[in-house]
Amino acid sequence: MNQFSSPILLALMLVVIGTSNAFTAPSFGISAKKVSTTHLTMSDDFAEDFIQEGPDQTQTRIQGLVDDNPVLLFMKGSKIFPQCGFSNTAVQILQSYKIDFHTVDVLADEGIRSGVKDFSQWPTIPQLYVAGEFIGGSDIMIEMYQSGELGEMIEKGKADMM
Repeated sequence: MNQFSSPILLALMLVVIGTSNAFTAPSFGISAKKVSTTHLTMSDDFAEDFIQEGPDQTQTRIQGLVDDNPVLLFMKGSKIFPQCGFSNTAVQILQSYKIDFHTVDVLADEGIRSGVKDFSQWPTIPQLYVAGEFIGGSDIMIEMYQSGELGEMIEKGKADMM
């Protein structure tokens, strides 16, 4: 006796095949009721969050970040998870001073990523700012770290911003 010899099994298979197609699941005689549809609309305040900012607004936002943070690093990734070797080097240098510093992940915000290059007139990331002054990228940070100049600048910058 093979699997198709039972008349009950054969009848069940025909019902299943007859009530389904390539795009629907077998119905087994169960029907579903349509529930009412809800239409969602955005409030004006919420919609403003999705309006793309222009270059002027981005520059204003960058200036605010620079003004509000004594030591600021624009980088790829975060302090905890740098996304490139240069950003990692910059974070390691700053962490060696055991200071509080703020980072901005340029990978999370295309406006900031391109805008910060215009803001500083510097083509690469990471970019370090101390007390509102642009210092440079990881190569300059390495040189200044080795000479001791970066540590002095950070201490002076922190004192000036208090």
